[in-house]
Amino acid sequence: METVKIAVIVLLSISSVYLVLITFFTLKYRPGRKRPSQTFKLQDLLTYPLVSILKPVKGLDDELEANLESFYRLHYPLYEILFAVDDWNDPALKVIRKVADKYPHIKTIILATGQPEAQNPKVHKLARMEAESRGRLLWVTDANVRVEPNTLLKLVEEYHSTGASLIFSPIQGTSSQTFASLMENTGLNFFTSGNVVTLWKLFRQPIVVGKSMLIDSQALKTFGGFSYFKDYLAEDYVIGKSFQQKGFKVSTNFTWVTNINRQATTRSLFKRLTRWAHLRYQLNRPVYVLEIILNPLVLSLVGAAAFSRLFWQPILIIWTLKILLEYLNFLAVNLQDRKRLLNYFLFPAGVVTRDFIFLAVYLVPFLSSTIDWRGRKIKIGKNSIICQTPDHEEYSYQEA
Repeated sequence: METVKIAVIVLLSISSVYLVLITFFTLKYRPGRKRPSQTFKLQDLLTYPLVSILKPVKGLDDELEANLESFYRLHYPLYEILFAVDDWNDPALKVIRKVADKYPHIKTIILATGQPEAQNPKVHKLARMEAESRGRLLWVTDANVRVEPNTLLKLVEEYHSTGASLIFSPIQGTSSQTFASLMENTGLNFFTSGNVVTLWKLFRQPIVVGKSMLIDSQALKTFGGFSYFKDYLAEDYVIGKSFQQKGFKVSTNFTWVTNINRQATTRSLFKRLTRWAHLRYQLNRPVYVLEIILNPLVLSLVGAAAFSRLFWQPILIIWTLKILLEYLNFLAVNLQDRKRLLNYFLFPAGVVTRDFIFLAVYLVPFLSSTIDWRGRKIKIGKNSIICQTPDHEEYSYQEA
């Protein structure tokens, strides 16, 4: 029993130090800290490449119109926007056309690609858009992402200054209007983006999340295009690792993008966290197990069992520290949600509730390898490979 006690104390200490590091790096590289070094001049047209913005869309995301419009207001003169939906009945089409009609000077293409049963539906859309794109750089962003006018300029500057073939971004979750959306956004800001920033700064490990990826199309063609990744459900992570293994430079300049999430429910949060847990487990099982072992909630429960009543005081200290650190992250990163007074009162309960949901989710990948992906049951294997045979479908084209 003494060995267990010592192990719990050591692991709690490591966990606490890492939580402090996450907080330090997210504060240091928080959204808005980096400004572009210049504005565009006429001669820049010769050196800054055409960018094709690729946006796979399915259904009506929260504040979709404002999200899409932010991409039409970019301070970058050479870009086109391509959208891909499953079919022409998607309700998002009305919003896409409405926004595109307001900016006729920006070339917009809309594709209906179908939805193959046995391959990654997002990659299927990306491959179709890639085939119609003209840009040297491809900027992949989701429909629930919103950006600042200078976001693309900052990413292209990173491309020019470092020669990186893939540039990824941390994600700021915001616009919480429900308790579940607050839990999800704070988890995205602290756990997801905190790890993205910290692992990059400490170990130069690129944790690529597909909300925003600026990709050199020539580097992508060496793989055969996006289609090369069609059989992987965690295509963003696999793309990052594949680029790195092939010798292409992967980088970030901490240009954050905003993920709009207003109306999440506890059910949708649980399903989303379960999907992410499945993917992390299949991508790197030792790291996934380490993630469980270093989770303060897991250590607290083990410590309570090992130390009995004597351990409740350290548990309260650890949880107080974690809530305070997440508060600091909330104040530095989530500029929109901190304007809502109710979020301050809900925040502690949100952190504790979310971590208990995390605990339940952690166990799921050990019991099943099947993911519920937008209503479809998909079985995955190592590296998130889809354990099915791909189908091929025709697609149609429309220029807005």
